Amino acid sequence: MAYTHELDKIAANLYGAEQAGRILGYIVRNCDQTTTIIMNSERDKNVDFKSATSPAAMFTFIIGGNIVSRGVTFDNLLSMFFTRDSKHKIQQDTYVQRARMFGSRRKHLSHFELTIPEQLYLDWQRCFVFHKLALEAIKTKKGSPVWLADQRIAAVASSSIDKANVLLDKGEMSFPIFDYSPEVEQIINESNDPLACLKRLQTLIGSDSLPDYLIRYVQRILPNGPSSIAFHPSSTIENMKDADKVKIERTKGLFGQVRREFPDAVHHFKVFFNDKGKARVIYKFNGNISFVKNVKNAG
Repeated sequence: MAYTHELDKIAANLYGAEQAGRILGYIVRNCDQTTTIIMNSERDKNVDFKSATSPAAMFTFIIGGNIVSRGVTFDNLLSMFFTRDSKHKIQQDTYVQRARMFGSRRKHLSHFELTIPEQLYLDWQRCFVFHKLALEAIKTKKGSPVWLADQRIAAVASSSIDKANVLLDKGEMSFPIFDYSPEVEQIINESNDPLACLKRLQTLIGSDSLPDYLIRYVQRILPNGPSSIAFHPSSTIENMKDADKVKIERTKGLFGQVRREFPDAVHHFKVFFNDKGKARVIYKFNGNISFVKNVKNAG
């Protein structure tokens, strides 16, 4: 009876007293239609895994470990308790696959509830943000794919990266060269709205040199509102002795310290130009993010 009263209170709180009676009645009438399934390893030969992924019993409870973590998809999943945190870097390819275990995306999705450790939730959320940004870059079909990583998230296993043909840019993303003009500085200096500044600059220099997918990404991640975006004063690359002044790039990266000038910003933009009238937009995410790209076809 204690469980019945508790369910009644929860249902009333979520759906109102009138609906709570109907919900509780449904649960009581069908409470004997339950089954519990252990999905822990492939050694469990007697377990019918299909009865877990596509359950016949109305109320099915699955307890699992390794097999569930590999990304089994459960139909009609309403609740998931995932208590295992990651002690090491999580890999995007592995964790995107693992997210299948959160269930198929059908009409009951709005009722799904996930319970996981806070750190794992934050890591997983960044993992998907990085993955979506990389996919947006691929969809443009402009240049080599760029994959993102940081101190907690790896794009793939390190053994899968061909060090001879892959470049790991520490925290900076660069875009194709454009023709530099005084209008660039006018847009940067006169705008009080950083997001509007981005869009005006893109209109001037083109979506190749400042891609749509990056602007969409920035719009989604604004923890401190407009102050999350910083435009740094443009700089010449001619004073950097170890930089390639024609390609406007530098092995160690072009940006220096960014936190002091704009303490609330996470997205940093700066234009670097040479004495030939050419320039690049450089983007830096202030969170120890890395960009992994293939250098064979990099422009």
